[in-house]
Amino acid sequence: MATGIKDKAVILGMGCSKFGERWDANAEDLMVEAFEEATKDAGVERHQIEAAWFGTAIEDQHVGKSGVPLAMTLRLPYIPVTRVENYCATGTEAFRGACYAVASGAVDIALALGVEKLKDTGYGGLPQRGRGNLNNLYWPNLSAPGSFAQLATAYRAKHGVDRSDLKRAMAHISVKSHENASKNPKAHLRNRITEDDVLNAPMVAEPLGLYDCCGVSDGSACAIVTTPEIARSLGKTDLIGVKALQIAVSNGQELQYDEWDGSYFATTRIAAKRAYQEAGIRDPRSQVSLVDVHDCFSITELVTLEDLNISAEG
Repeated sequence: MATGIKDKAVILGMGCSKFGERWDANAEDLMVEAFEEATKDAGVERHQIEAAWFGTAIEDQHVGKSGVPLAMTLRLPYIPVTRVENYCATGTEAFRGACYAVASGAVDIALALGVEKLKDTGYGGLPQRGRGNLNNLYWPNLSAPGSFAQLATAYRAKHGVDRSDLKRAMAHISVKSHENASKNPKAHLRNRITEDDVLNAPMVAEPLGLYDCCGVSDGSACAIVTTPEIARSLGKTDLIGVKALQIAVSNGQELQYDEWDGSYFATTRIAAKRAYQEAGIRDPRSQVSLVDVHDCFSITELVTLEDLNISAEG
């Protein structure tokens, strides 16, 4: 019976580039920034890395297909490099591959790196590329702000939340996120804002205003993983262990006349349940001390915290 990867892999080192409108750099420059910081943090040399996973979603604008761009840019020593893409979970997918390789005993040290050069698209948000005929038939011209605005509307309808109350709750999230960014020299948008700034900002997709929507950015991040035993042999203490890694990919059921009402993320609930089980967590609210969630829009964070059983639903 499968036992998961709890405590079988640890993060040896991490690094990231500065995020923002990086007109001064191409994707390869950003990859090098992240890689050099990660190897320095890990205390390992390039030749010690035995396998790599490379995550990028909109590769047509910068690096192109395959794992070759990562191997060439970092001059990796003829090791297996796997390129992955899974929409917003692309970075997680690369990290998962590296952790599974280490946890299985296939390699001792593995690398995961993600990069995007979204500002080079010349598009204000995510580019609306063709996704295939079937996708275009049932998902025509769906924009990110539009779809998450529907999430907010469905949430309001299900829980009977007044519009002004929901707007203020989302504003609180946006203010907090900007406050965190103001303290991070590598963040893209570092200006502090107030709740009034959020509430009075131009509307993008009702009820999401300007500050409820994330910007698109150029950047790269890198993680190097190994086993706990190897990390200790390298002199590492206070190890950052991987307790669980779970991804639940939608099969489309919730969009096709299912009981799903659009007010929550069905996949998040499933993945969270599996991850907590793998990690041995029974009461997330009391056992989890730090939560960093995907917050492409302020409503996303609000709903995700409920789907993770950190906050009560509604």
